[in-house]
Amino acid sequence: MELLPDTRLTDLFARLRAADFRDCTRTDIERACRAMGGTLASDGSVDIPDMPAGTHTFGDDDPYDENKPCRLFSVPVAKIEPEQFRTYLDRAVAAWGEPSWYSGLSEDLDVGWIDGPTLYTLELAADGDLELGIRSVEVDGNRRWWNWKTQYHYPEFLDEDDWIPADEHDLEYTSADDYEVDYTWSAGPSGRGAEVWSVYTLAHLRGLLTDLVTSLHLAMRALGPGPQPLVLDFYDLEQSPDRQVRFTLSSNEIRVSAAVTDATRHHLAALGFTERPDDTALRCWSDVSTDARAAATVTTVLLHRLGLGTEYLTMHESGDPLSIPGFSVDLDVDLVDPDEDEDDDEEDDS
Repeated sequence: MELLPDTRLTDLFARLRAADFRDCTRTDIERACRAMGGTLASDGSVDIPDMPAGTHTFGDDDPYDENKPCRLFSVPVAKIEPEQFRTYLDRAVAAWGEPSWYSGLSEDLDVGWIDGPTLYTLELAADGDLELGIRSVEVDGNRRWWNWKTQYHYPEFLDEDDWIPADEHDLEYTSADDYEVDYTWSAGPSGRGAEVWSVYTLAHLRGLLTDLVTSLHLAMRALGPGPQPLVLDFYDLEQSPDRQVRFTLSSNEIRVSAAVTDATRHHLAALGFTERPDDTALRCWSDVSTDARAAATVTTVLLHRLGLGTEYLTMHESGDPLSIPGFSVDLDVDLVDPDEDEDDDEEDDS
């Protein structure tokens, strides 16, 4: 896909903003298409002069209101390197003003603008696909709220053997990776939303830590890194302070470290950590985009072997990893005991 010339890109953003998509019902989108001199076909395809090929609409229904069928209006803009994202973001800001929020889930970066009932997004995928989306603010919020409200069911759907990553070499995806989380981090003036997503198992933590690293690293390349790396400290207040695992992400490296004691030395050595003069051990990964799963797996296996994988595990966030203000990791480690979960299921059945 060719890069759009600046003049055409600026015109595209301006036309879409002026079209007034309102609540993004089918009627609203049909009216917006007519305002731009085009039509919306019954199959959802869009025919609008000078609009990029592949522009389409998709169902985007509200989980709380089945009688309000809304649509997502999607425009494929370009195929780019992350470092080119700023050019497109600057053009969008010129047409739409400063973004309301930035966020990321897995291998993507989303930037959103809220304009009354309408949400405009600029979305960059890890493979370089850049898309512009238009949808209902209400439907977007309701979908996120639905996913947040129902997330406590997540442990019920895990296979028995998938609760705890036990082998640092096993990077295969399991039932523990089937979760509905809308974002792992957010930033900007208003933030993505009010949700903080719970992490219920070490396997769940492995998946979400992978998602966080891949998305945040993409954002570092696209938006620019901040003055400090992201630091996640994992610990249990009831355990010795020496039993703490630190996970650090910068724009060019993942580092996992822990204190070396008589109780931890053999676990760290078995997982490939190198001892240092300051009585800590360190393991590094230099290819952040491809090594995120491996680093997250080693981290969760280490937590388990050190006896930290209990309901008392705490995650503390620090650092300033992006060049935009208001960054936060929107995850809360709240591990559940699998035996207690089984007891709850038995009580529900009785």
